[in-house]
Amino acid sequence: MAEKLTYSIAEIAAMCNVSKATVSRVINNNPQGVGKETRARVLKTIQQLNYRPNALARGVATSRSGMIGVVVPDVSNFFYPKLIRGITDCMDKKGYSVIIGNSDYDPKREAEQLLSMIDKRVDGIMLCSGVSNREFLSEFRKYHVPMGLVGRVFDSSLSDVSITGDNIKGAMKSAEYLIQSGKRRIVYAEGNPDISGSRQRMEGYRKAHEAAGIPVHEELILHGEYSIDCGRYMAMQLLENKVDFDAIMTGSDLIAIGIVFQLLKSGVRIPEDIEVIGFDDIELSRVIDPPLSTISKPHYDMAWHVADQLFKVIQGDPVPLPHATIEPQLVLRATTKKRRET
Repeated sequence: MAEKLTYSIAEIAAMCNVSKATVSRVINNNPQGVGKETRARVLKTIQQLNYRPNALARGVATSRSGMIGVVVPDVSNFFYPKLIRGITDCMDKKGYSVIIGNSDYDPKREAEQLLSMIDKRVDGIMLCSGVSNREFLSEFRKYHVPMGLVGRVFDSSLSDVSITGDNIKGAMKSAEYLIQSGKRRIVYAEGNPDISGSRQRMEGYRKAHEAAGIPVHEELILHGEYSIDCGRYMAMQLLENKVDFDAIMTGSDLIAIGIVFQLLKSGVRIPEDIEVIGFDDIELSRVIDPPLSTISKPHYDMAWHVADQLFKVIQGDPVPLPHATIEPQLVLRATTKKRRET
Protein backbone atom coordinates (compact mmCIF):
# COMPACT_ATOMS: atom_id res chain seq x y z
CA MET A 1 0.00 0.00 0.00
CA ALA A 2 1.29 3.44 -0.89
CA GLU A 3 2.36 5.63 2.00
CA LYS A 4 -0.20 8.28 2.90
CA LEU A 5 1.08 11.72 1.82
CA THR A 6 -1.43 14.10 3.38
CA TYR A 7 -3.31 14.18 6.65
CA SER A 8 -6.27 16.19 7.87
CA ILE A 9 -6.56 18.05 11.14
CA ALA A 10 -9.17 15.49 12.22
CA GLU A 11 -6.69 12.63 11.66
CA ILE A 12 -3.96 14.39 13.62
CA ALA A 13 -6.43 15.11 16.43
CA ALA A 14 -7.36 11.40 16.59
CA MET A 15 -3.70 10.35 16.70
CA CYS A 16 -3.01 12.75 19.56
CA ASN A 17 -6.29 12.09 21.34
CA VAL A 18 -7.22 15.78 21.34
CA SER A 19 -9.89 17.88 19.66
CA LYS A 20 -9.61 19.39 16.19
CA ALA A 21 -9.78 22.82 17.83
CA THR A 22 -6.66 22.02 19.86
CA VAL A 23 -4.73 20.98 16.75
CA SER A 24 -5.88 24.13 14.98
CA ARG A 25 -4.68 26.29 17.89
CA VAL A 26 -1.26 24.61 17.81
CA ILE A 27 -0.95 25.05 14.03
CA ASN A 28 -1.89 28.73 14.31
CA ASN A 29 0.42 29.24 17.32
CA ASN A 30 -2.50 30.17 19.57
CA PRO A 31 -1.56 29.33 23.19
CA GLN A 32 -5.05 29.72 24.58
CA GLY A 33 -6.39 26.50 26.11
CA VAL A 34 -3.43 24.28 25.12
CA GLY A 35 -1.08 22.84 27.74
CA LYS A 36 2.68 22.56 27.18
CA GLU A 37 2.68 18.76 27.05
CA THR A 38 -0.27 18.66 24.67
CA ARG A 39 1.33 21.28 22.42
CA ALA A 40 4.60 19.34 22.36
CA ARG A 41 2.77 16.08 21.49
CA VAL A 42 0.83 17.69 18.65
CA LEU A 43 3.91 19.45 17.27
CA LYS A 44 5.88 16.19 17.34
CA THR A 45 3.12 14.39 15.42
CA ILE A 46 2.90 17.21 12.87
CA GLN A 47 6.66 17.07 12.35
CA GLN A 48 6.70 13.28 11.97
CA LEU A 49 3.93 13.41 9.39
CA ASN A 50 5.47 16.37 7.49
CA TYR A 51 2.06 18.00 7.81
CA ARG A 52 1.42 21.23 5.90
CA PRO A 53 -1.77 23.26 6.43
CA ASN A 54 -4.22 23.22 3.55
CA ALA A 55 -3.95 26.80 2.26
CA LEU A 56 -7.00 26.40 0.03
CA ALA A 57 -9.18 25.21 2.90
CA ARG A 58 -7.88 27.97 5.12
CA GLY A 59 -8.66 30.46 2.39
CA VAL A 60 -12.25 29.24 2.18
CA ALA A 61 -12.59 29.63 5.94
CA THR A 62 -11.09 33.12 6.05
CA SER A 63 -12.25 34.37 2.63
CA ARG A 64 -8.59 35.05 1.83
CA SER A 65 -6.11 33.20 -0.34
CA GLY A 66 -2.91 34.43 1.29
CA MET A 67 -1.63 35.47 -2.16
CA ILE A 68 -1.08 38.72 -3.99
CA GLY A 69 -0.45 39.18 -7.69
CA VAL A 70 2.35 41.28 -9.16
CA VAL A 71 2.29 42.28 -12.83
CA VAL A 72 5.40 43.81 -14.45
CA PRO A 73 6.13 44.72 -18.08
CA ASP A 74 9.34 42.68 -18.43
CA VAL A 75 10.74 40.52 -15.63
CA SER A 76 14.07 40.23 -17.51
CA ASN A 77 14.61 44.01 -17.44
CA PHE A 78 17.19 44.82 -14.72
CA PHE A 79 14.87 47.54 -13.39
CA TYR A 80 12.10 45.21 -12.19
CA PRO A 81 13.88 42.58 -10.01
CA LYS A 82 14.51 45.24 -7.34
CA LEU A 83 10.81 46.06 -7.26
CA ILE A 84 9.81 42.41 -7.16
CA ARG A 85 12.32 41.73 -4.38
CA GLY A 86 11.00 44.61 -2.29
CA ILE A 87 7.43 43.36 -2.69
CA THR A 88 8.22 39.70 -2.01
CA ASP A 89 10.46 40.44 0.99
CA CYS A 90 7.69 42.51 2.53
CA MET A 91 4.98 39.98 1.80
CA ASP A 92 7.08 37.06 3.04
CA LYS A 93 7.08 38.69 6.46
CA LYS A 94 3.30 38.95 6.27
CA GLY A 95 2.97 35.23 5.46
CA TYR A 96 1.84 35.98 1.90
CA SER A 97 2.79 34.25 -1.34
CA VAL A 98 3.38 36.23 -4.54
CA ILE A 99 2.35 35.37 -8.10
CA ILE A 100 4.30 37.14 -10.87
CA GLY A 101 2.81 38.04 -14.25
CA ASN A 102 4.64 39.46 -17.28
CA SER A 103 2.83 41.86 -19.63
CA ASP A 104 5.53 42.49 -22.29
CA TYR A 105 4.51 46.20 -22.37
CA ASP A 106 1.29 45.09 -24.07
CA PRO A 107 -1.92 46.68 -22.63
CA LYS A 108 -4.04 43.74 -23.82
CA ARG A 109 -1.74 41.17 -22.23
CA GLU A 110 -1.56 43.24 -19.06
CA ALA A 111 -5.36 43.24 -18.84
CA GLU A 112 -5.35 39.45 -19.31
CA GLN A 113 -2.77 39.07 -16.55
CA LEU A 114 -4.80 41.19 -14.16
CA LEU A 115 -7.98 39.24 -14.87
CA SER A 116 -6.03 36.00 -14.42
CA MET A 117 -5.03 37.21 -10.96
CA ILE A 118 -8.72 37.69 -10.17
CA ASP A 119 -9.38 34.10 -11.28
CA LYS A 120 -6.68 32.92 -8.88
CA ARG A 121 -8.52 34.71 -6.07
CA VAL A 122 -5.58 36.87 -5.01
CA ASP A 123 -6.20 39.14 -2.03
CA GLY A 124 -4.53 42.11 -3.71
CA ILE A 125 -2.63 43.15 -6.82
CA MET A 126 0.55 45.15 -7.27
CA LEU A 127 0.78 46.64 -10.76
CA CYS A 128 4.13 47.93 -12.03
CA SER A 129 3.07 49.39 -15.35
CA GLY A 130 3.27 52.26 -17.76
CA VAL A 131 0.78 50.93 -20.29
CA SER A 132 -2.49 50.59 -18.36
CA ASN A 133 -5.15 53.03 -19.42
CA ARG A 134 -7.50 54.87 -17.15
CA GLU A 135 -10.60 53.31 -18.69
CA PHE A 136 -9.49 49.74 -18.06
CA LEU A 137 -8.37 50.37 -14.49
CA SER A 138 -11.65 52.14 -13.78
CA GLU A 139 -13.55 49.10 -15.07
CA PHE A 140 -11.21 46.75 -13.15
CA ARG A 141 -12.18 48.37 -9.85
CA LYS A 142 -15.56 46.64 -10.01
CA TYR A 143 -13.86 43.46 -8.76
CA HIS A 144 -13.08 45.22 -5.45
CA VAL A 145 -9.58 43.75 -5.22
CA PRO A 146 -7.12 46.02 -3.38
CA MET A 147 -4.76 47.58 -5.92
CA GLY A 148 -1.30 49.06 -5.51
CA LEU A 149 0.54 50.92 -8.27
CA VAL A 150 4.33 51.18 -8.47
CA GLY A 151 5.89 53.65 -10.87
CA ARG A 152 2.67 55.29 -11.97
CA VAL A 153 0.06 57.41 -10.23
CA PHE A 154 -3.50 57.89 -11.42
CA ASP A 155 -6.16 59.64 -9.45
CA SER A 156 -6.84 57.98 -6.12
CA SER A 157 -10.07 56.36 -7.32
CA LEU A 158 -8.12 53.91 -9.52
CA SER A 159 -5.88 52.42 -6.85
CA ASP A 160 -5.85 52.04 -3.09
CA VAL A 161 -2.15 52.84 -2.71
CA SER A 162 0.58 54.01 -5.06
CA ILE A 163 4.16 55.21 -5.19
CA THR A 164 6.27 56.59 -8.01
CA GLY A 165 9.41 58.54 -8.67
CA ASP A 166 9.03 62.03 -10.12
CA ASN A 167 10.10 61.32 -13.71
CA ILE A 168 9.72 64.95 -14.79
CA LYS A 169 12.05 66.24 -12.09
CA GLY A 170 14.49 63.40 -12.68
CA ALA A 171 14.81 64.19 -16.39
CA MET A 172 15.04 67.90 -15.64
CA LYS A 173 17.96 67.28 -13.28
CA SER A 174 19.84 65.40 -16.02
CA ALA A 175 19.19 68.05 -18.65
CA GLU A 176 19.88 70.98 -16.33
CA TYR A 177 23.21 69.52 -15.26
CA LEU A 178 24.34 69.07 -18.83
CA ILE A 179 23.05 72.50 -19.90
CA GLN A 180 24.86 74.16 -16.99
CA SER A 181 28.00 72.39 -18.19
CA GLY A 182 27.71 74.18 -21.52
CA LYS A 183 25.98 71.45 -23.54
CA ARG A 184 23.59 72.69 -26.19
CA ARG A 185 22.87 69.67 -28.38
CA ILE A 186 21.81 66.99 -25.92
CA VAL A 187 20.54 63.71 -27.31
CA TYR A 188 17.56 62.28 -25.46
CA ALA A 189 17.37 58.47 -25.87
CA GLU A 190 14.21 56.83 -24.55
CA GLY A 191 12.26 53.58 -24.79
CA ASN A 192 8.62 53.10 -25.71
CA PRO A 193 7.07 56.59 -26.17
CA ASP A 194 3.59 55.27 -25.29
CA ILE A 195 4.60 54.49 -21.70
CA SER A 196 3.69 57.12 -19.14
CA GLY A 197 7.20 57.31 -17.67
CA SER A 198 8.63 57.98 -21.12
CA ARG A 199 6.22 60.85 -21.70
CA GLN A 200 6.99 62.33 -18.29
CA ARG A 201 10.76 62.17 -18.80
CA MET A 202 10.33 63.75 -22.23
CA GLU A 203 8.40 66.56 -20.58
CA GLY A 204 11.28 67.09 -18.14
CA TYR A 205 13.79 67.21 -21.00
CA ARG A 206 11.74 69.83 -22.83
CA LYS A 207 11.06 71.88 -19.69
CA ALA A 208 14.77 72.13 -18.88
CA HIS A 209 15.53 73.37 -22.39
CA GLU A 210 12.66 75.85 -22.28
CA ALA A 211 13.77 77.22 -18.91
CA ALA A 212 17.30 77.73 -20.27
CA GLY A 213 16.06 79.34 -23.49
CA ILE A 214 17.58 76.58 -25.60
CA PRO A 215 15.68 75.09 -28.57
CA VAL A 216 14.86 71.39 -28.62
CA HIS A 217 16.21 69.76 -31.78
CA GLU A 218 13.80 66.99 -32.74
CA GLU A 219 16.49 65.02 -34.58
CA LEU A 220 18.20 64.53 -31.20
CA ILE A 221 15.19 62.69 -29.72
CA LEU A 222 15.39 58.91 -30.14
CA HIS A 223 12.89 56.21 -29.19
CA GLY A 224 13.23 52.46 -29.14
CA GLU A 225 13.22 49.72 -26.50
CA TYR A 226 14.47 49.49 -22.94
CA SER A 227 17.50 47.36 -23.76
CA ILE A 228 21.27 47.45 -24.11
CA ASP A 229 21.01 46.38 -27.75
CA CYS A 230 18.72 49.31 -28.48
CA GLY A 231 21.25 51.68 -26.91
CA ARG A 232 24.01 50.25 -29.10
CA TYR A 233 21.86 50.70 -32.19
CA MET A 234 21.02 54.30 -31.25
CA ALA A 235 24.73 55.12 -30.83
CA MET A 236 25.57 53.54 -34.20
CA GLN A 237 22.82 55.57 -35.89
CA LEU A 238 24.07 58.81 -34.35
CA LEU A 239 27.61 58.17 -35.56
CA GLU A 240 26.70 56.79 -39.00
CA ASN A 241 24.37 59.72 -39.68
CA LYS A 242 27.04 62.16 -38.45
CA VAL A 243 24.57 63.79 -36.05
CA ASP A 244 26.00 66.81 -34.25
CA PHE A 245 25.62 66.26 -30.48
CA ASP A 246 27.68 67.03 -27.37
CA ALA A 247 25.97 64.93 -24.64
CA ILE A 248 23.43 62.15 -24.18
CA MET A 249 20.80 61.65 -21.51
CA THR A 250 18.53 58.60 -21.46
CA GLY A 251 15.33 57.34 -19.88
CA SER A 252 16.90 54.01 -18.94
CA ASP A 253 20.26 52.78 -17.66
CA LEU A 254 20.04 49.83 -20.06
CA ILE A 255 19.87 52.19 -23.05
CA ALA A 256 22.70 54.29 -21.60
CA ILE A 257 24.91 51.23 -21.04
CA GLY A 258 24.43 50.18 -24.67
CA ILE A 259 25.24 53.70 -25.85
CA VAL A 260 28.41 53.89 -23.73
CA PHE A 261 29.58 50.49 -24.98
CA GLN A 262 29.09 51.40 -28.63
CA LEU A 263 30.60 54.87 -28.37
CA LEU A 264 33.72 53.50 -26.70
CA LYS A 265 33.94 50.74 -29.30
CA SER A 266 33.78 53.43 -32.01
CA GLY A 267 36.65 55.41 -30.48
CA VAL A 268 34.57 58.09 -28.75
CA ARG A 269 36.02 59.01 -25.37
CA ILE A 270 33.67 59.14 -22.40
CA PRO A 271 33.38 61.57 -20.70
CA GLU A 272 36.08 63.59 -22.50
CA ASP A 273 34.26 63.74 -25.86
CA ILE A 274 30.68 62.91 -24.88
CA GLU A 275 29.05 62.86 -21.45
CA VAL A 276 26.27 60.34 -20.75
CA ILE A 277 23.62 60.21 -18.00
CA GLY A 278 21.30 57.23 -17.50
CA PHE A 279 18.09 56.82 -15.52
CA ASP A 280 17.12 54.34 -12.74
CA ASP A 281 20.48 53.51 -11.06
CA ILE A 282 20.23 49.75 -11.58
CA GLU A 283 23.06 47.75 -10.01
CA LEU A 284 24.70 47.16 -13.40
CA SER A 285 25.22 50.92 -13.80
CA ARG A 286 27.69 50.90 -10.90
CA VAL A 287 29.92 48.10 -12.13
CA ILE A 288 30.31 48.84 -15.84
CA ASP A 289 33.49 50.58 -17.01
CA PRO A 290 33.20 53.51 -16.77
CA PRO A 291 30.54 53.57 -14.00
CA LEU A 292 27.41 55.33 -15.22
CA SER A 293 26.16 58.70 -14.00
CA THR A 294 22.41 58.34 -13.56
CA ILE A 295 19.17 59.36 -11.88
CA SER A 296 18.57 57.29 -8.75
CA LYS A 297 15.38 56.23 -7.01
CA PRO A 298 15.15 53.86 -4.00
CA HIS A 299 13.27 51.16 -5.90
CA TYR A 300 13.52 48.44 -3.27
CA ASP A 301 12.35 50.73 -0.46
CA MET A 302 9.57 52.13 -2.61
CA ALA A 303 8.31 48.64 -3.44
CA TRP A 304 8.49 47.50 0.19
CA HIS A 305 6.62 50.61 1.32
CA VAL A 306 3.72 50.26 -1.08
CA ALA A 307 3.51 46.47 -0.47
CA ASP A 308 3.22 47.16 3.26
CA GLN A 309 0.49 49.68 2.54
CA LEU A 310 -1.36 47.21 0.31
CA PHE A 311 -1.26 44.67 3.15
CA LYS A 312 -2.85 47.25 5.44
CA VAL A 313 -5.64 47.74 2.90
CA ILE A 314 -6.18 43.97 2.70
CA GLN A 315 -6.37 43.77 6.49
CA GLY A 316 -8.75 46.70 6.67
CA ASP A 317 -6.26 48.87 8.56
CA PRO A 318 -5.94 52.63 8.00
CA VAL A 319 -3.27 53.88 5.56
CA PRO A 320 -2.09 57.38 6.56
CA LEU A 321 -0.41 58.33 3.25
CA PRO A 322 -1.74 56.06 0.49
CA HIS A 323 -0.24 57.92 -2.49
CA ALA A 324 3.33 59.20 -2.62
CA THR A 325 5.79 60.65 -5.15
CA ILE A 326 9.53 60.37 -4.48
CA GLU A 327 11.98 62.95 -5.82
CA PRO A 328 14.91 61.20 -7.56
CA GLN A 329 18.54 62.24 -7.17
CA LEU A 330 21.30 62.83 -9.70
CA VAL A 331 24.23 60.48 -9.03
CA LEU A 332 27.46 61.52 -10.75
CA ARG A 333 29.99 58.86 -11.66
CA ALA A 334 32.58 58.47 -14.42
CA THR A 335 30.49 59.08 -17.56
CA THR A 336 30.31 62.80 -16.71
CA LYS A 337 33.23 65.15 -16.16
CA LYS A 338 34.19 66.37 -12.74
CA ARG A 339 33.16 69.99 -12.28
CA ARG A 340 35.18 72.64 -10.58
CA GLU A 341 33.62 74.02 -7.40
CA THR A 342 32.50 77.63 -7.84
